[in-house]
Amino acid sequence: MKRLLTILLVSCFALPAASAKPIEVLVYSATAWYRHPEIPRINGFLARLGAQHEINISVTEDPEDLKTESLKGYDLVLFNNATNLGESVPEDIQKEFIEWFKKGGGIMMMHAGIVQNGTWPELIEIAGCDFDADSEYVEARFVVDPKAEGDPIVAGKKKEFTYTADWLSFNRPVTGLPGVEVLLRLDEKSFDPVREHPLYRDKKPMGDDHPICWRRKLAKGRYFFTGLGHDIRSIDTNFGRAHFVAGMKWTAGRE
Repeated sequence: MKRLLTILLVSCFALPAASAKPIEVLVYSATAWYRHPEIPRINGFLARLGAQHEINISVTEDPEDLKTESLKGYDLVLFNNATNLGESVPEDIQKEFIEWFKKGGGIMMMHAGIVQNGTWPELIEIAGCDFDADSEYVEARFVVDPKAEGDPIVAGKKKEFTYTADWLSFNRPVTGLPGVEVLLRLDEKSFDPVREHPLYRDKKPMGDDHPICWRRKLAKGRYFFTGLGHDIRSIDTNFGRAHFVAGMKWTAGRE
């Protein structure tokens, strides 16, 4: 097994004497379909962000590191734009990983991490949906679910606010699925959700229910998805930083 590239930037001087055990995160950024050019920069961003919040970040692109034995000591796996995993992660490791999740593991998906294009059905089932289309990089209106107001993941935002990024659409909404809590939705009246692209000629907008951030408890596992994360500019903001830290804490069961 390849050794993990472990980025531990937390200085002992930055931790109070009585601090809790740091959260251990494995960031997985291998791709088998489209690869976002900024994946390496995002890995570094996550490491620096984690260092400020007692979160240790390890980075890998080796599927062997998704085996149960390798995941001992990690609180969650964060998929950084890791597309079409079913084509690069062997089936035996897929099964181990899903069992690890069901027994109490945490999965956090950022942006194209949810893009599996049907290649890993069990992971898609946990997410509740798969990728369908995306927008241009534009400003859109976020609508905060009333039940989510005050939650750290929405970083103090209330009711609605605007944010600029490129936005994913999905093959079905996740609202109402067992264990799913939608935190943020997109108002499709504020932007064009399906950009001009040959692959999207027959794609339709999602309509009034367009979730873009949700979490789910399933069996003993925790799953969290955020649509942010195409590149650094979409996450290195006051909202983005607080949003990601809160997401990691919730997925690790440390909220």
